[in-house]
Amino acid sequence: MDWVVVLGGLALSFGGFEAVSRLQDRLGRPSDGLEPHVWKWLVPAAVAGYVLAVEGRPLSSIGWTVAGPLPFAYHTAVGLAAMLGSALLFSPLWEALGTADAMRDGMAAFTDRSVAERLVVAGTAGVTEEVPYRGYAVERVTALTGSPLLAAAVSLVAFLAAHVGEHWSRAAAVQMAQPTVVLLALYLWTHSLPVVMAVHALNDAVGLLLAGDTTARPRE
Repeated sequence: MDWVVVLGGLALSFGGFEAVSRLQDRLGRPSDGLEPHVWKWLVPAAVAGYVLAVEGRPLSSIGWTVAGPLPFAYHTAVGLAAMLGSALLFSPLWEALGTADAMRDGMAAFTDRSVAERLVVAGTAGVTEEVPYRGYAVERVTALTGSPLLAAAVSLVAFLAAHVGEHWSRAAAVQMAQPTVVLLALYLWTHSLPVVMAVHALNDAVGLLLAGDTTARPRE
């Protein structure tokens, strides 16, 4: 595959959310509420359009494929169990490092939202972020380098860097490495975007729905 075309797709994938955010600011759109999350859908739409129109390839080339209902359910269940299990396993480490407090601070931005709003946020993140950071990045960097592990590393760094900002600190991004590695491993196993989308969305839903319980307590 033409490396120039791939670099263009990676630039779109890794810079898309920042570009959309700047467009929102330029248009004077609100930075809170659900509207910013609606804008996020422009990024996967743009990446999909790039794959179809510029690369001339099917969306299956970036993981838009499902082996069938039973494999989908199985892979999703295994992925979610790995996400939640690894979170419990590593929780003492995050508490010791202080990143757990950083995550709680980030989650505090969502505690005043309704259950429906939290589910919309979780579903949006699960779908919109997987297309550029898992599907496109992993598949195209692998095609360029021949190394799925290098592709996963590039995806990991780009994904974590993109999350450092208004809601999430660098310390929170460190803790995000744990679920991100699980998602990358799941994608390398299945090469199925719908699977990692489902696991990502479900994991975020669990975290956001529990956010009130972890942040409502008085802080020392």
